[in-house]
Amino acid sequence: SSGINAEWPLRPGEKYDKVAVKNGIDDLLRKTFTTKYSVTETFKTRDTRLLICFIACVFSGFGCLYDFLHPFPESKLILALCSLSYFTITGLLYVWEWFVEKGTFFEGHLNGNKVKLSSYIPRYSGDYTISGESEVDGTTSEVKYTKCISTWLDESGKILPDIIEKETEQLYQSMFKSKAQ
Repeated sequence: SSGINAEWPLRPGEKYDKVAVKNGIDDLLRKTFTTKYSVTETFKTRDTRLLICFIACVFSGFGCLYDFLHPFPESKLILALCSLSYFTITGLLYVWEWFVEKGTFFEGHLNGNKVKLSSYIPRYSGDYTISGESEVDGTTSEVKYTKCISTWLDESGKILPDIIEKETEQLYQSMFKSKAQ
């Protein structure tokens, strides 16, 4: 049996919810990389997203506080500026998620080498695409493959960790071992 987790069930009915299945597979891949291969997870991308959200909330909070201390007619300009800033920063957040994160669910490093995993399931499709990027000794490479999500589920809807662990082994080998030779 798998060294990761023998039971990784989805709730009944979730096997038809491809987002829940994708998130479960992503979590298991993340767990495999951190436990089996001792890749240290970094949170740079998520921390940047949180910083962007925090800045948007600061503008929103300042606008509310200023309006509380100086009622509406006096606070009209500040409210307009804070609202405009909030929506501009929220737009920046969407751009960040679309163009920088691109479905990234794991970033980490191993012995100075970087690894980044992202996944995607197209609309109206059951195909799960995993992309792995690695930077080994300054050389960047990308591995990408697509499989049907049913590959990793049994008939009851449980995610099969043994199969995911084998897939992770292939992904890891493609990203790191071939560069060492």
